[in-house]
Amino acid sequence: MLDIVNVVYILTILLVLNRYYNIPNIYLIILLAHLGSIFLLNGFLFDARLMPDQFKYLKVAQNVRMFDFLNEGNFDSGKTVYISGVLFGLFPIPFIDSIYSIGMINFLFYLFVFVFMYKKGLLHSRFIAYFYLLFPSLLLYSSVALRDMLVFMLVFFASYYILITKKHFIGFSSLFLLAFIKFQNLLIFVVSFVLASIFSRKTSKKHLLFGIVAFFGVFFMFIDYFTIERLNFYRWAFYSENLLSAQEPFVPLVSYFDLVVSSIPSMMKLMFRPLPWEEFGVLQVLQFVENCVIFILILYIVQQNFKYKLWKMQEVKFLNMFLCLALLIYGLVIFNSGTAVRYKFPFIAIYIIYSWYFIYQAKQIFKKSKVCAD
Repeated sequence: MLDIVNVVYILTILLVLNRYYNIPNIYLIILLAHLGSIFLLNGFLFDARLMPDQFKYLKVAQNVRMFDFLNEGNFDSGKTVYISGVLFGLFPIPFIDSIYSIGMINFLFYLFVFVFMYKKGLLHSRFIAYFYLLFPSLLLYSSVALRDMLVFMLVFFASYYILITKKHFIGFSSLFLLAFIKFQNLLIFVVSFVLASIFSRKTSKKHLLFGIVAFFGVFFMFIDYFTIERLNFYRWAFYSENLLSAQEPFVPLVSYFDLVVSSIPSMMKLMFRPLPWEEFGVLQVLQFVENCVIFILILYIVQQNFKYKLWKMQEVKFLNMFLCLALLIYGLVIFNSGTAVRYKFPFIAIYIIYSWYFIYQAKQIFKKSKVCAD
């Protein structure tokens, strides 16, 4: 019942934002439909218990609202759940009454990113606007009570300040929380940035030095995670969660050569999971179709990068390394399709949005040069 107050609160925010930014009606309609999907997904289209972590975040957030930060139950699911739950509990929304309340917090994260893109001109490309509004995985995970939308938002803002405005300090500062709620994404981001800096001809010494310092800082914080033993540990942890429905035997990695040989098949399998011949259902088939469309979009982006010679740009190199490294790491350790969809969607969304932004900018420059030539 208290979630009705939350809905009114969000509608008020939407009204204020619309009056201030004059958001096109079609975008508002989709955003309102998205708000409604919070109640259509959990408990209607699928059982909320299919994503049991939702109730873990809810418990922590409710304890925080009662100023019970050190309740022993808060730490039952580990530090990442606790910190994410604390952030949800501290978020300025009237009530945290159910998993729908946290779903609405995630919707507000989603809305803030949309308004930010609208304000900064990223939505001059209508494709980016409609992709962001209609990408099914983004719709799903910004409507449920999980931390994935928070992770996406942090990486999105970091990418903007580092790739677009070149404000590296602000960008890396916005990634600070990732060290506590999803450190592997921080690691992927920093490694991708350093590699892109090294292979870029136009990198300044200041930016390269900053990237190297950041890389080694993260490396020494998490040096244990670079070993084959640690990788096998996580592979087994993900596999053991899925023992009853596992479609393939667990095969540990023996060496780094073994890792290299396994990398490409693992990346492609992660890209297309869930595979309908392994897991058949309406949701699984829809997600597989989504993956096929996403793969075609990625191929088109690669083709456009070649067409407009964008491969020379450090930003484009970063985006491609960012996506490939994420698919490589998660492809090697994830055995559950639901987890695969959750873990890969932030990387895919950020890759497509920013890659399309650079392609759009290149097209505008090409059109202007053509007009001038005529």
